[in-house]
Amino acid sequence: MTRNGTGVRRSIIEIQNDYDAGINNDLEKLMTAWAYIKALPPTDPNSYFMIGGYHGEPFAGEGATNPEWWGGYCNHQNVLFPTWHRVYVYMLEKALQTAPGCEDVMQPYWDETDSYSTTYGIPRALTAPKFTFKGEFPQCLRDKGIVPDDNNAIDNPLASFILPTKITDQVNNDDSVYSKPQGYQTVRYPLSGLVGTPQAQANTYAYNANFFDPNANIALLNANVLQWLNNVTYYIPGCGAGDGGTPRPAGIAKAFSDCLDAPIYTIFSNTQSAAYYGKGYTALEHPHNDIHLAVGGFNLPKGINNGGYDLSQLPDANGDMGENDTAGLDPIFFFHHCNIDRVFWLWQQKQGFTERFDIIEDSADPGTSNGFNGGNGQGPANGQTENETLTMTTALKPFIKTGTTYFTSEDCINIESQLNYTYSDGSLSQNDVVAAARAARAVDSKRSDLHLYISGLSRGGIKGSFIVGVYATKGDDKRYLVGYQSVLSRWDVGGCANCQAHLGISGVVSLNQYTEEEVSGMKFHLEIFGREKQNTERFKQFRTLVAADTPPYKLEVR
Repeated sequence: MTRNGTGVRRSIIEIQNDYDAGINNDLEKLMTAWAYIKALPPTDPNSYFMIGGYHGEPFAGEGATNPEWWGGYCNHQNVLFPTWHRVYVYMLEKALQTAPGCEDVMQPYWDETDSYSTTYGIPRALTAPKFTFKGEFPQCLRDKGIVPDDNNAIDNPLASFILPTKITDQVNNDDSVYSKPQGYQTVRYPLSGLVGTPQAQANTYAYNANFFDPNANIALLNANVLQWLNNVTYYIPGCGAGDGGTPRPAGIAKAFSDCLDAPIYTIFSNTQSAAYYGKGYTALEHPHNDIHLAVGGFNLPKGINNGGYDLSQLPDANGDMGENDTAGLDPIFFFHHCNIDRVFWLWQQKQGFTERFDIIEDSADPGTSNGFNGGNGQGPANGQTENETLTMTTALKPFIKTGTTYFTSEDCINIESQLNYTYSDGSLSQNDVVAAARAARAVDSKRSDLHLYISGLSRGGIKGSFIVGVYATKGDDKRYLVGYQSVLSRWDVGGCANCQAHLGISGVVSLNQYTEEEVSGMKFHLEIFGREKQNTERFKQFRTLVAADTPPYKLEVR
């Protein structure tokens, strides 16, 4: 679809609805393009294996073996997060357009905050096991050895990806846990994809055998995603605008809406810079991380915790979206990141930065460097130099613009004039009345400018990604969830020198729904939620320190 010569990226729900109504065959063309690039040889620059692997595995460059580097090209927890991923989705889209007959295909977005997603979960075009072609089956797919069944259906190319070749995790001291054999098929919650060692394979096969019904698995996945999207926290009794136990929005939907209020790009771009500037703004990376964990296999803690810990409902779930190592190999990744880019563009429009934005040069901001940064951040990605200051002209490797020149952030500010695409009118736009009502409620409930700042928390020894829950107590034994932070990590930081050098976690949680007097009578603490079986001793140590009132972190209200 084009508008005045500019390609229009539409919601996958829009495309699905048009197809169901017989309006057009855009969904068939999309499925064709995705099936086509997935069938290309793994060495083809337009193959999904090649493009999906840019994000993490298969690791390349210095990080292929040296754990002091990140072996993927992706940028997280720094100012290049929005722009690197913008160009990443753009290059995937160009690959889709190489499929014969699909030259005008545009990569759709999963509108994660529209009424469908917040009611039902993930659009079925991204989860259904099969896709049935209404018209003639594409010859370009037959040429690649893809043959439909008697119902003119194929395995849904958007539901998973089967590796055409093995991936070997050769990072020193990483125990090969993220190695994947040829023929491995990516998985989502509630399944596990850890198959890098014989023991991991045995554990995973035994666990996954409990989830043999694809439709039941999709239902579990959607239930988990809905919990994340629509999560609530609770007013503490006698505090705030609500009575004790009154819920207030605190899920992904609210976080996406909140990030649009960030006043400058540096704060908007990543969680580290947002925490550094201490203004209480939400970074785009916050809801981004949440979606990864929701699809990859984590449950949120309950809003009110009256004793004990809310362990993950399915502690062995380990979908590929849950860690950066393998996230890019699940097709849903690009529908998610297309939406991240759409929200990025909405922020630019709202804040007046469609033609220009800048990165604030501040050596103390951990989000503007890929160095050690006092224990924060990702570290140098593949293709970067160590201790590199990240700017608007930093090369967004490995994406070539022309010849041997790489894209930079300056090349992708205005998506319409520089990259020739735009977005359809989805949720959170100026025409979205639901988002407007949500913003109005947030203003009405504001009672102060207070925030709780988190620092000093280490992810050392914690296997995999996890969630930091922020709880408050006041005069009783009930622990009320006031916020949380998703932490995208790799599986074994104990054997990862890069992770050990970048172990610090910082964050901020808004307390503006309470007055200064109300907050003065509260006591706050953190809880960790993650892979319980793999982190028994580490979590026990953490909880023992918290219970002894000697917490291994620092909390500050200001």
